[in-house]
Amino acid sequence: MPLYDSAMESVRWLQHLFGPGPHTFFLTVTYLGASLVLWTVLVLYHWLIDPEFARRLAIVMAASVLTHQTLKVVFGTPRPYDLDVTLSTESARLTGGGPGFPSGHAMNAATFWFAFAFRYGGIRLWMAAVLVVSAVALSRVYLGVHMPADVAGGLVLGAVFAWAAGRWATPRSVSGSRRLWGPLVGLGSLALAFVAGAEPAACGLLAGCCLARPAFEPPRTLGGRLAIVLGGAGVLALLGILLAWLPERIFPGLTGTTVAMYFLFLALALVAFDLWPRVFASMRS
Repeated sequence: MPLYDSAMESVRWLQHLFGPGPHTFFLTVTYLGASLVLWTVLVLYHWLIDPEFARRLAIVMAASVLTHQTLKVVFGTPRPYDLDVTLSTESARLTGGGPGFPSGHAMNAATFWFAFAFRYGGIRLWMAAVLVVSAVALSRVYLGVHMPADVAGGLVLGAVFAWAAGRWATPRSVSGSRRLWGPLVGLGSLALAFVAGAEPAACGLLAGCCLARPAFEPPRTLGGRLAIVLGGAGVLALLGILLAWLPERIFPGLTGTTVAMYFLFLALALVAFDLWPRVFASMRS
């Protein structure tokens, strides 16, 4: 396709510049922008360090995921390997599917890592954030799974979401209205999933994070930290298994539907960012 000729040449040039040697390195680095990795880190940060900021970033991350998944459907642009399969390996293609613009990994990485830099500041933190985000962005082009424009768009959008998370102040008047706007956002995400056809998993995450209330103090002892992490991992694993298995036994054919995916991710977010920390705190008191 002539429209993408220059972008394809950029991908080929970058691959030629680095050669095949760093393929494994870039394949590893790209996971620093993967949703599963970032959400795992965020949940641990919530349990162990700063529940208030983690919950705030979770809301923004969910909105970011919903945004880039929606934009992918709207623009429907091809990936490099759609036009030339030799530009990527099978392992690289497994890290990204569907339309290209914007890059989800680049947008995730920018949203997540820049949010901490905006939140806490400091030249060292900013340098680390820029290094990680740049490495993820570079990896997406080198692996042949995104055009440069896909990555650039993801970085710009991610930086906007990161600024929102890192600079988001909660005045008392707004804090007092949380009981109202949380359910409203939940209802809005429900409408997006069922009426507008938006990605149900992202909608469920957004609803669960908005409904969560991070009212607990992270444990300070090593034993307490191990207990909240190991116990929480067990609770989330059990919940995921039950919600994936039980509905199918009651309503055959429900697994994988919009209903199932929406409520599965809503429940996981609500338990991770609210219910499990509350249960853990009550067990310690």
